[in-house]
Amino acid sequence: MNQSPQKKESILIHESKNLWGTRIAILFATLAVTSLVAAPSASAKPYEGTWSSSITGAATGFNSRWWEDKNQTSNGTVIQFKSCTTVSGPAFKSVTVQLTRYRPVIADVNEGQKEFTACAGTGTSSGNWGRVQAAEYRFALMKINGNTSGHWMSVSGVTVTY
Repeated sequence: MNQSPQKKESILIHESKNLWGTRIAILFATLAVTSLVAAPSASAKPYEGTWSSSITGAATGFNSRWWEDKNQTSNGTVIQFKSCTTVSGPAFKSVTVQLTRYRPVIADVNEGQKEFTACAGTGTSSGNWGRVQAAEYRFALMKINGNTSGHWMSVSGVTVTY
């Protein structure tokens, strides 16, 4: 099929315009994808979850509520106490806090204990248990002033991050 030179030139110009339009569209699409991949996520968090509470008149053996750590971040589990006092008896000196991992059917797992001493008065103490596996957790007050029974305490601020 013979086309006139003017017709061929018209087809080439049209194809050239389409080619440049396609190249520009590809360039913008590539830039858009690159910026999405390179940009930090708006939902990125420094930790997976946090909750805050207080403790009033708790005896040794007190257990916190359970929380679920899905292990979606690489951060450790941190428990922080602010302003620790004893309810009766000698002044507050220390509390031993244990992190416990729930296991159905068989015994729960002791993930370790930390002694908090700096939260006396208006101070703050915290313990970092490191990155733990995905599971449900709670903490317990194992010792108050070095004793496993007969002591009660209050904490004005408890914060757990995981």
